[in-house]
Amino acid sequence: MNEIIKKLKMKGFNIEGLNSLQIKKIEDFYKVNLPEDYKYFLKSMGLNGDGFMRGEDCFYDKIFELRNYATELLEEDRSNFKLKPTHFIFYNHQGYKFAFFDTADNNTDSSIYYYFEGDLIPSKRHESFLEFFRERLDMIV
Repeated sequence: MNEIIKKLKMKGFNIEGLNSLQIKKIEDFYKVNLPEDYKYFLKSMGLNGDGFMRGEDCFYDKIFELRNYATELLEEDRSNFKLKPTHFIFYNHQGYKFAFFDTADNNTDSSIYYYFEGDLIPSKRHESFLEFFRERLDMIV
């Protein structure tokens, strides 16, 4: 994750992270323990990506709404898939897809699952949160 943060800074992104109290607020709100790699993302750039991932909801200003967005999409699709309390939605893109990991895994870095509108069930897309962010970074290189 550190390499991604360095590359973003080298490309001129003025990213801003969260403090420990803000991260604790997220964990308390969702009643989860977040994986360390995701916490590192939050500490490094969870407040503002300065254009990195523009149009994608993954920063602090939207983080408390992401589960509601995901639930609405599942309901609109009439999907039988139900989010578990341990599923943490960390990403939403324009209302037609979201990504999550399972905090019950208790790993440093958990597998990433995507749900796309119309798919009815999520699919595993990445082996780790780090892999997810490498893909995001590759999109701007």
